[in-house]
Amino acid sequence: MRKGTALYLGRAMMIICIYLFIGTSSDTPDIIYWSEDPLTWDDFAGDAKFNYRNRDIDALTSSGIVHYRGCNNGMITYKVRAYFETKESWVKSEAKTNYHLAHEQLHFDVTELHTRKLRKLLSEQNFRCGEEEQFERYIKQYLNNWEVTQQAYDFSTHHSVNRKEQRNWHHKIAFELSLLDEFKE
Repeated sequence: MRKGTALYLGRAMMIICIYLFIGTSSDTPDIIYWSEDPLTWDDFAGDAKFNYRNRDIDALTSSGIVHYRGCNNGMITYKVRAYFETKESWVKSEAKTNYHLAHEQLHFDVTELHTRKLRKLLSEQNFRCGEEEQFERYIKQYLNNWEVTQQAYDFSTHHSVNRKEQRNWHHKIAFELSLLDEFKE
């Protein structure tokens, strides 16, 4: 909706944050890894930004896909996880509704969906130690699909304004996640 309307419908933009770590990671309180437990508005700890790239945005979910890799018995080993950054995610007070939270949760669910798809694809590949460059190219190529899906989600729902499309995306992502249940962590 335009400015001046009594009720803002939340808009979300995805900051694509891709961290590629070698070795192990340490969990931090600023990161939430995807689980069946939904996000709450308390998880959005960042400062609300009132103008993001010349557009008014009411909420922003910052999530990403991280993978850790190593080498064992001549093969590249890896762990792929979907994460949410609490201090980079924010919401304006007027957008703190269950409807808007569901939109933001779906951004995180899209990230988890692509994490599961990547796990599935990687389970079908064999990268040997010394092929780290090819492994990284393979991952980066796939992550482009994730970015495109995030953009398509916001575009088709008009950042949650189109409630019918929002429902369609909710059902679509829930269904696709269920199909990849064996690849959840």
